[in-house]
Amino acid sequence: MQSHWYKGLTAAAIAALLLAGCGQKAMQGAGQAPKASTSQGSGSVSTPAAQTPAPTPTPEAQSKQLQVKAYFGDDQMEKLVEKQVTISFKQDADKYAAALQALTVSKDEKALPLMKGFTIKSAAIKNGDLTVDLSMPNESILGSGGEEMLLTAIQQTLFQFAEVKTIDILLDGKKVDSLMGHMELLHPIKRS
Repeated sequence: MQSHWYKGLTAAAIAALLLAGCGQKAMQGAGQAPKASTSQGSGSVSTPAAQTPAPTPTPEAQSKQLQVKAYFGDDQMEKLVEKQVTISFKQDADKYAAALQALTVSKDEKALPLMKGFTIKSAAIKNGDLTVDLSMPNESILGSGGEEMLLTAIQQTLFQFAEVKTIDILLDGKKVDSLMGHMELLHPIKRS
């Protein structure tokens, strides 16, 4: 009776090893494991290299961080307030959108985010010309003073990157005469 139990346990262990081996083979095929080659005379023999799992990168290791200046409205909406913020991005081309995203929130109740509710659809640079595509809900519309501060905040935030020579702001993919209906929006805005 005990020998039947051992045979069953042995068969289960062999099945588990075979299944584990099949899983590794499938993973090797997908990842194309590197091969180690050894020379012997005129020919060479390829054998699979030892399998060591690649370390899984953490989100922090995948993203870059940069300290930038971001601009907000003061609690009376009379002037801009400059704050140092840390932005995170994966590729250098993503830093412009990350800088704009910083303008949508504020941890300081005396620094009001002028872009609250905005969606940054894209921010792409080519030859120093940065094109920004924004989407804005109706509840984000400010008065003329607020719109002027917002445009200044966007310019000061983006022109701190030396490579940015012009900024073209689009609203839902379209060039508009005014972002909120009060201030003229130039296409493009040039560094002064």
